[in-house]
Amino acid sequence: MLKTFLIVLALIGVVGAAGAAWAKHNGYCSGGDRMQHIADRITRKLDLNEQQQAKLKALVDTAREMRGERQAGKAQMRERVDSLLAASALDREQVLALIGERQQVFAANKERLVNAFADFSDSLNAEQRGELAQMIGKRLDGRWGHGHHRDGGK
Repeated sequence: MLKTFLIVLALIGVVGAAGAAWAKHNGYCSGGDRMQHIADRITRKLDLNEQQQAKLKALVDTAREMRGERQAGKAQMRERVDSLLAASALDREQVLALIGERQQVFAANKERLVNAFADFSDSLNAEQRGELAQMIGKRLDGRWGHGHHRDGGK
């Protein structure tokens, strides 16, 4: 069960990061909305119907909310990390507490994210799921977008 959850979570992260990197690389994100671009690309590639688009929108909205929550605490987190690193000795307990806090924030939201992804995934037919799997597979193989990656586009 945990392994399945981690795989799904990794796939969500990979799809999101890959889509954002592809969009940025291809000039779609110079001030635009990366997540919307990714959603538009998935909609086109998978030929989503209105119900599926609504599920994808719910997934994107959930990801946006979670990102906003992460960003809200980023400045405070940076200050705490800077103060820990500025000390003459690293306070291991404080570092572990900081990591624990971040894990709690993620743990509080993981069910929401997994449910949104599962709702979207469950709305796809077998052909669309296969295409989504190929899109994810290409990203995992380093072939997302036009092949302009650190590995030489293999």
